[in-house]
Amino acid sequence: MSTVAVIGAGIGGLSTAIRAAAAGRKVTLFEAGPEVGGKLRQLHLGDYRFDLGPSLFTWPALLQDTLASAGPNAAPFDFLKLDRSCHYFWPDGTRFTAWSDRTKLTEEIQTTFGMDPEPVLQHLDSSQRGFEATRALFLEQSLHESSNWRPKVALPHIRKALKSWRDLPLTRKLNDWNRKTGHPQLQQLFNRYATYNGSDPFRAPAMLHVIPHLEFGMGTFAPIGGMHAIVDALHRTALNLGVDIRTNAPVEQIQVSSGRVQGVVHSGNQTFEASVVVSGADVTPTYQKLLKGHGQPHRILNAEPSTSGVIFYWGMQHSAPELHLHNILWAQDYKAEFQALFAGKTIAEDPTVYINIGSKTSPEDAPEGAGNWFVMVNAPAGWDPQGIDDLRQRIEKKIEAMTGIHVAEHRVCEHILTPKDIAARTGSHQGALYGPASNAPLSAFLRQRNRDRRIKGLYFAGGSVHPGGGIPLCLLSGRITHELMTQHDPIQ
Repeated sequence: MSTVAVIGAGIGGLSTAIRAAAAGRKVTLFEAGPEVGGKLRQLHLGDYRFDLGPSLFTWPALLQDTLASAGPNAAPFDFLKLDRSCHYFWPDGTRFTAWSDRTKLTEEIQTTFGMDPEPVLQHLDSSQRGFEATRALFLEQSLHESSNWRPKVALPHIRKALKSWRDLPLTRKLNDWNRKTGHPQLQQLFNRYATYNGSDPFRAPAMLHVIPHLEFGMGTFAPIGGMHAIVDALHRTALNLGVDIRTNAPVEQIQVSSGRVQGVVHSGNQTFEASVVVSGADVTPTYQKLLKGHGQPHRILNAEPSTSGVIFYWGMQHSAPELHLHNILWAQDYKAEFQALFAGKTIAEDPTVYINIGSKTSPEDAPEGAGNWFVMVNAPAGWDPQGIDDLRQRIEKKIEAMTGIHVAEHRVCEHILTPKDIAARTGSHQGALYGPASNAPLSAFLRQRNRDRRIKGLYFAGGSVHPGGGIPLCLLSGRITHELMTQHDPIQ
């Protein structure tokens, strides 16, 4: 029987472990922390429960597919579709609700911006066409396997992409492409989707315009029980399949001999033999710490990191009726915010503030009439938290000015995560949330491949490798990695 060692129990590691075990492999998963989940863990403060990491759930079919691969061993998972994706607030008092229903969205655009909604609707249609034209080629398979670029395999995907060539702005910047919306505030709204992989919309390629389709076209969803329900379902499914999950078991070395993995060393020099090793950990520490003495992919390791974040978890005794599950309070100068993040390596004086209130859809996560606020601003990877008190005060003033809610009067508890905390807790290089940023035209090709070409039996999954960060892409990385494993390391 093929023995697989998976490093890291994040979404990528768990999904790979499930698929490998369902295929009949013996899988052992090593997690350095005390619990599974990676960035998607949870926190309890008194009567409040918080999801520590990702707060947006899109493309649920990928999670359903992962669970379905386990057959009767799949754990149950339920979710609901939301009637809106986000509430937006601008400093000039403009407020906009991004409704899921196209008719309501059209009316909202007309009412809020006093404009013909047709340019926006055409922009969304282009996002859908671009997504459908490229998903099979760039997201749902490895970009780095020569077999995927053989004419018989690649030509059908390329022909499909070429049919939508008008929707594939290969040489444009996202900010320039989004001018097509016809309104500067809507341009800013669509620019935000670059932050879904920690990038700068003023430098990122316009191909990122396919991302809005995930929300506006496919929909925004909420897991029953909060985002941690995703981890619970994956965890229970893995256990049902017989995956040996070892927490508090940090891997210290990936053993390699004669160009092939032999296993891992973990938990204070304990050896575990394996014919296949999958690293679901961040690619940078994987190479720098676990593969010392082996060739380092310097182009990958030296890539510009994505943004990190500073997150305040506040138990708030306030119902916040004007807020929903997802809320954005815009910066006055969005371009200056990204110049501060990437050039200045600091947080802008007036940052955009994201507020997630999980209790809006999972009321059990906070007392009645209260809310579990997840308040985040983008931060440079490695940001020094010495200015945290000043940042908190600026955020509080912004929230009060734009929503009328005086945070300090209603806050009953607090927890904070900074980039350094995120790095220490998850092993992410400098706390970068999405691995390398996508600020270059060929960024998709510059991510770490899912199969190491030089070390046989070594694979990669998770947010720092292809196809990218975020729950949907981490699930895809698990599927791609398992497919490559099946092809190159079949069960003996």
